[in-house]
Amino acid sequence: MMGTILKDFILTAKLVKETGVKIIELNLSCPNEGINNLLCYDTERSGNVVEVVKKELGDIPLIIKISYFPDIEHLEKLVLAVAPYVQAISAINTIPSKIIDDEGKPALTGGRITSGTCGAPIKWAGLEMTRKLKTLREKLGLSYKIIGVGGVTTADDFFEYRDAGADAVMSGTGAMWNPYLAKEIKEKLR
Repeated sequence: MMGTILKDFILTAKLVKETGVKIIELNLSCPNEGINNLLCYDTERSGNVVEVVKKELGDIPLIIKISYFPDIEHLEKLVLAVAPYVQAISAINTIPSKIIDDEGKPALTGGRITSGTCGAPIKWAGLEMTRKLKTLREKLGLSYKIIGVGGVTTADDFFEYRDAGADAVMSGTGAMWNPYLAKEIKEKLR
């Protein structure tokens, strides 16, 4: 019998597909789930989720977003579980961290201690994951694209990701703080 979580992912994929989207990114790495572990760290469950979502999407390209994996062997297990279904892997999402105030108390509303940390402090992890994904792609003879994410706040960061093996580079926090970031990258491309 199919679990509720798989049914929820199938329904969501079906509803999103009905909108006519051309590509979908499936976030397996949300750090704000409370006390649960990130889905991407459970390779079997991730593989099952990605398989049913891709089956529902058909020809629509599927990107998965994952978190930082300190252990390349663990990452390799995930890559092997999802590779038949994905066209790209986006890495990384924010890194779960304790967010406390000067008195050691939760700084977030609602008493939550853990949240995702983003921006320049996580660039090292994003670059490391880009290199690991490139190494695994070559080692395993796979063809997924790598989308480098994490700490892209300057034009130079973009080029570091490209040099590390990213086929594409995304910025979230950096682009919020510097609305001219894309322009600055384009100017350096000339």
